[in-house]
Amino acid sequence: MIKTKHGKIYYIFYKFLKFIVSCIFKILFRVEVLNSHNIPKEGRIVLCSNHISYIDPVIIGVYFPRYIYFMGKKELFGNKFLASVITFFNSFPVNRVALDRKAINTAIKVLKDDQVLGLFPEGTRSVDGIVREGRKGIGLISILGESPILPIAIIGANKIIQKPHKRIFFPKIKINIGGIISTSDIIRKYQKKEAINIIVEKTMSSINKLHEKIN
Repeated sequence: MIKTKHGKIYYIFYKFLKFIVSCIFKILFRVEVLNSHNIPKEGRIVLCSNHISYIDPVIIGVYFPRYIYFMGKKELFGNKFLASVITFFNSFPVNRVALDRKAINTAIKVLKDDQVLGLFPEGTRSVDGIVREGRKGIGLISILGESPILPIAIIGANKIIQKPHKRIFFPKIKINIGGIISTSDIIRKYQKKEAINIIVEKTMSSINKLHEKIN
């Protein structure tokens, strides 16, 4: 089971690495974070972002002031070195082709410990930058974890490597952080299945609006 409590040494090293990487990204990609005041300083959150690049978790994690426990596809954990790195940075695997009870239980533990759970509700990357439909898992997890949702939109990262070009580009990257979506009233008012659909719809609608404002 993933650790949700870290010691002082980990905290210092984690902050140091974030600072170094954030400086590099700022120079290379001129990263701009909008509406950071919407980020709660404490308490459980399901962070939901559109997904356009493999480095989305890195970019978001570097500029987010709290630890984020990202749920990542299990294929990333097949390489021992990569698995050790992303596990160090609080990621855990999920099987995307079947109901993964272990991943769900881990996600709920993260939320019950009042941490930030990072999810990409589309389930896969959208290399053209268009925001796709969300999967129902975010609704289920937010209900089981009794957690509000923080929508985020990111643009630019999908343009770093573009086909058919075989070189790296340096586009400007923007991150737009939305307001908290409260799920408590939805959970109380509706049956589970309907509540899940409403939560997913509200989340994706918010991500789309945030995306439109910076695109």
